[in-house]
Amino acid sequence: MRNRIEVNLNQLKANLETVKSNLSKGTDIIAVVKANAYGHGDIGVSKYLEESCQIRAFAVAGLDEALRLREGGIKSDILVLSYIDPEDLALAVNNNITIALISPEHAIAMSNKAGELGVKAKAHLKINTGMNRVGFDCKTFKQLMVIAGAYKLPNLDFTGIFSHFSSSDDLSKGAEPYTQLQLERFEKVLQYLSEQGIKVGLRHISNSGAIGKYKFANFDAVRCGALMYGYNTAVDAKMNVKPVMQWKAAISTVRTVGFGDAISYSRTFVAKEEMKIATICIGYADGLPRSLSNKGTVLIHGVKCQCLGLVCMDQMMVDVSKVTDEIKMGDEAVIIGESRSDDGSKLLVQTADDVAAMAGTCMHDVLSSIQSRVERVYL
Repeated sequence: MRNRIEVNLNQLKANLETVKSNLSKGTDIIAVVKANAYGHGDIGVSKYLEESCQIRAFAVAGLDEALRLREGGIKSDILVLSYIDPEDLALAVNNNITIALISPEHAIAMSNKAGELGVKAKAHLKINTGMNRVGFDCKTFKQLMVIAGAYKLPNLDFTGIFSHFSSSDDLSKGAEPYTQLQLERFEKVLQYLSEQGIKVGLRHISNSGAIGKYKFANFDAVRCGALMYGYNTAVDAKMNVKPVMQWKAAISTVRTVGFGDAISYSRTFVAKEEMKIATICIGYADGLPRSLSNKGTVLIHGVKCQCLGLVCMDQMMVDVSKVTDEIKMGDEAVIIGESRSDDGSKLLVQTADDVAAMAGTCMHDVLSSIQSRVERVYL
């Protein structure tokens, strides 16, 4: 092992059960497995969810991710949340993939392309309630008419409608009123379409941050990502979920350096005293943030050990002077997960949130940046 991800499938299932217990009756879960299932491995995670957790709907970012799931044997519904080029519509239809219509222009283009192909494309209509990223605008009556008009386009099989909260997990000033405003706009769209006799299919707006905090926004389904993987994004509505992933790397060498010895590229760390350092088989090409240089930590034998010098492409060096257990070649350094001392007296935990705080980013960034070359093992 250089470095690898260990995914605890039993914990994944337990997290899902916790989420389900917080949902309104009749609300389904759409499992979000974009970005390689937040670094956990999309095919491995999706297969388990489909076979052992009765998940029947998945969401991904792009058509390439959806096709990868189909090639991996996933048979359940797959919704692509973002833009699909109309020229790629045949691939989506032939693989029973649901597209998102993200603007009036996009909807017309997809309708026309489906007509050329002589097919009907399954689609969810995306509503822009305030994220202002993609979706049909909905603030004016004219915009509501445009939304209703989309349902008259030929060659499209509308099976759902959705939006996305921008601040459902946010504690900043105005976050809650803005979330309420988005919800009101979504409900206004649904009411207008109902008055027009339009059946919209599956209604969904809640992400992980909203699932526990805004239960009245569950609708027909929720899109569950971070919570499923064990991370609460809404800190004021925490659920009893635990991280599913551990990220471990092998120690390749241990050496003693003396006063004045420089470590790693550009000599950004110079030892002020004799110290023991270990080289770890992980670097920024594996997805470890380079911003952890000289400040990030790993756990070795139940001790927190600081990164020394710049993180390299494939390796990093850490200070192991305080580790009293014997360190051998091949021992594990834990980037995300648990580490215990040999005698069992010390146990430390480092989460993706902890790594993100040190790197000056967010948990989603840390997890989704883990590269495909890192082995995934399912336990």
